Amino acid sequence: MKVNITLCLLSICSCAFGQFIFTDSIRVENIDKMSIDRVGSVYLGDELGNVYKYNQNLQYESEFSPLRKGNISVLEAWNPLRIVVSYSDLQEVVYLDRFLVSENRFNLTIASSFVGIAAPSMDNNLWLVDFSKFSLIKYNQSFNQIEIERPFDLLLDPENYEITHIREYQNLLFISDKKSGILVFDNLGNYLYTIKALGIENFSFYGNSILFISKSYVHEIDLYTNKEKKWKAGSNLIMLVKNKEFYYLLGKKALFKAIKG
Repeated sequence: MKVNITLCLLSICSCAFGQFIFTDSIRVENIDKMSIDRVGSVYLGDELGNVYKYNQNLQYESEFSPLRKGNISVLEAWNPLRIVVSYSDLQEVVYLDRFLVSENRFNLTIASSFVGIAAPSMDNNLWLVDFSKFSLIKYNQSFNQIEIERPFDLLLDPENYEITHIREYQNLLFISDKKSGILVFDNLGNYLYTIKALGIENFSFYGNSILFISKSYVHEIDLYTNKEKKWKAGSNLIMLVKNKEFYYLLGKKALFKAIKG
């Protein structure tokens, strides 16, 4: 039965996701966040705030269920020893170890009256998008103080924006806005440029490339040469991450492991 289900899923999605060759899949329900760590384990977050860990072969390993249910705004697992889960509605960041055991929490209201989205910095502090001040903040948790603050006024329309994801990677900070694209900053919060693309819900990285979905197309752009690969992915693809030659594609009802066709 399991083999038949897998074959059925792969058959359906070979049409739905375009130019991918699928090698494995699992059923999922109500998953809206995905991240991958540096050793290739895949993490999924559902609409109730639960986090699930799978190995590279999509075999279940462990899960985390919070005491208070909430919406995950950012799931960042690049460092497998310090997984960061940000809950915007709870105004809280939870830190998990590699077994998905909760080690500690940080109350975001200490830093701001309302944080829209938060993500870890490379020095184990926090990047915050402060909706109350409409600004980008870097917050030092050890000293409980703001280190960097940059207003968004000249970059985004305060009446027409929708920030969806934030991540620091290779000493650059990336913030996606559905209305304008992916804003790129240096590690001091200085604006550099914008990757123009609309409707971006999420993005990920592999090597020197950023990957995201815009208008049913997968985009893979080299951060240093600007060389871009682009291919049709279909309308059912929510997000993707990459490890070596494999892509992990999150759909509405299943997670797929695939190679590029």
